[in-house]
Amino acid sequence: MAQLITPDAEQVRAILAESHSLWGAGLTLPSYSAMWEEMAASPWGRKWFSWRALLDDTGRMISSLKLYRPELRVDGETLRACALGAVFTPRALRRRGHAAQLIRAVLAEASARGDGPGFLFTDIGTEYYARLGFVPLPCEDVVGTLAGAPDPRARGVTFRTMDARDLERVAAGHARACAERAIAVLRDREHWEFLLLRAETFFRRLDGSGLEGRFQIAEERGLPIGYLVGVVGAGEWNIREAAAYDGSDETLARILAAGGAEAAVSGAASVWGWIPRAWFPLVPSWRPRVQPRPRAIPMLRPKGGGPLAAALTAPDRAFLPYLDQF
Repeated sequence: MAQLITPDAEQVRAILAESHSLWGAGLTLPSYSAMWEEMAASPWGRKWFSWRALLDDTGRMISSLKLYRPELRVDGETLRACALGAVFTPRALRRRGHAAQLIRAVLAEASARGDGPGFLFTDIGTEYYARLGFVPLPCEDVVGTLAGAPDPRARGVTFRTMDARDLERVAAGHARACAERAIAVLRDREHWEFLLLRAETFFRRLDGSGLEGRFQIAEERGLPIGYLVGVVGAGEWNIREAAAYDGSDETLARILAAGGAEAAVSGAASVWGWIPRAWFPLVPSWRPRVQPRPRAIPMLRPKGGGPLAAALTAPDRAFLPYLDQF
């Protein structure tokens, strides 16, 4: 009979060696393994991140996944979610139901622990996870252009790299930005540290850089007014998340305009992102247009099963930013 385990360090390294070709993202295997060891050793990682695996009767690992337990607010109730990532079965063992058995076991473990919904982002479509009780949330990609005259609202807004001194205010800004949404991952300071470490430890190993130009604090007259996360590459600005500390559309519009201006100077002619429709009036010059999202589709398995709450079927109310992926 298959056994659910929390893999030890040696077993995790074996998992990473097998899955490296899928998710290594340009890192060497030693760098890929070291990155995840560093993530697991972080304060948030020690509390809320771990691995799960299924062993067969011979003690062989037949499927594995990463388990995250972020704080998730769904339709007014806040609980620790059972967030699944990197579900992996070795090629020779696929199509035997091992991954489904593992997922069911992890969900049962979470239920016994008193955790809330199951949660994941799928790159393989929604049909497989729907059979396990997960329901897709509305999601879309937004594309636009950065061409045209500079936006005057960008004047006076500058950026510096986000660091630890910013995280209390960043967390509060994020909480304010998602207060009206029906679903939100609630990130405290340690969770934000985990996100910064995830980016920094990856780029440090990939190209020797770090957070510069990616996780930024927007300032006006030397005072912080919000944050902006994005990446410029191959002529495109990939915007990941932004928030104004005062919660106003006017401040957010200035941050976005300034970010777009900086991206254009860096060579970006277009913008792409998971952008809530509420932002569209703030950046009309981008001419934002919606297209279906082919990958990273969020899915929720409501606590106790059943359909989604009506509030979770509206795109803006169910919007989840890019940084919420696990």
